[in-house]
Amino acid sequence: MSQIEEELKEFFVALCTWKYWYMLFMLAVGCFTFSFVVHGILIPQNFFAGGLTGLTLFFYDSISDYVSLSILIVLLNIPIFFVGYREFSLKYMLTSIIGMIIYSISLKITEGAYIPLEDPMISAIFGGVVAGFASGFYLRLGGSVGGLDILGTVLKKRLEIPIGYLFNAINFIIITGNAILYDLETALFTGVFMYIFSWCLQKGLIGFSQRKSVFIISSKPESVAEKILQKMDRGFTYFHASGGYAGGEKRVIYTVINLLELGRLKEYLFETDPDAFIAIQDTGDVIGRRFLTWEEEGYRIRNKKKDTKIQN
Repeated sequence: MSQIEEELKEFFVALCTWKYWYMLFMLAVGCFTFSFVVHGILIPQNFFAGGLTGLTLFFYDSISDYVSLSILIVLLNIPIFFVGYREFSLKYMLTSIIGMIIYSISLKITEGAYIPLEDPMISAIFGGVVAGFASGFYLRLGGSVGGLDILGTVLKKRLEIPIGYLFNAINFIIITGNAILYDLETALFTGVFMYIFSWCLQKGLIGFSQRKSVFIISSKPESVAEKILQKMDRGFTYFHASGGYAGGEKRVIYTVINLLELGRLKEYLFETDPDAFIAIQDTGDVIGRRFLTWEEEGYRIRNKKKDTKIQN
């Protein structure tokens, strides 16, 4: 079986799952919500968005008499799909094409939408919150509408250009163009919209219940594990390590907690071993015991029959 046939089979298997259709439903909700923001806030207030939608609005001002916004977003996506089709799985590309079509249709249907907001600051904040969360929810489920994510990944793989550089450069061009076409104040409100949109998208993507991964280096690892982690009803793992300065063998405790438990952990650790070293990091999704299960994330265990080739 060729790679294309395998990837097509993977896509059609996904089509038979409720998780994929739920993702498409949330993607449609997100696209229509974002489209309402585009027609109800961005265009009336002369704001631009970030990414490919922002570039579309930038060009749309000059050619709105010749092509609709919904068609223009498709035209700008076509070369991006052409460049990126070899870098992504067929399932992801087909999902992105479906998302692009849904987004284009939603832009057409919501033409003339009206959101009764006059103040530009309130408009920027409200639009960023609504559009950001709506986009984050479907991205969390694996949805995609194409755009600069694909182009950024291609540039990173082929030219080793960090994805963040591309987004920052494009957004700088968008804000600068907004200031040239309209005025500096409008461009600053566009920046406010972009920032709030990005923050809310991130929260929609990872949720508000932020997890913390914790590394603890203590001379009393057993006491810490027994009195702190078992008291908090959290599991833990030992990593065997050696000190870079003293050179002694140590056991590093690793655990994952939620944000509300962080204060208790510090308090218990201070009481048990005030000389302990602790490193705390933000963590996105955590799937496992006492957190989310794979089933809660929408995955189902299914038997896979692997195709084998016998070469003579």
